[in-house]
Amino acid sequence: MARLSSCPSPATSVALSGVLQSKGFAVRDFELEEDSGDGLGDLFGVVGGLLRVRCWSTGEERMYSIGAGSTWLGAFLMDLARGHFARAARVQHGANALSA
Repeated sequence: MARLSSCPSPATSVALSGVLQSKGFAVRDFELEEDSGDGLGDLFGVVGGLLRVRCWSTGEERMYSIGAGSTWLGAFLMDLARGHFARAARVQHGANALSA
């Protein structure tokens, strides 16, 4: 089985952590993995790769197509609006630093 890289691009990490923080989620409760080469993207016929967002506290995972012209961030926001990750850990007392 294809393995995802554990190092998403800085722009991806910053964008996702900004959304999570604005919605009150604990950023450290989420893990990002990016497959931008041959692997899962090829398996699913996705040009540009895939981004896997995993919530540690709930075990929920979602996959998003990434790459030039991708709307992964909009898709992630729509998933939040639909209730995905709704049971994820929330920020308590302002402690929400990004883990590298």
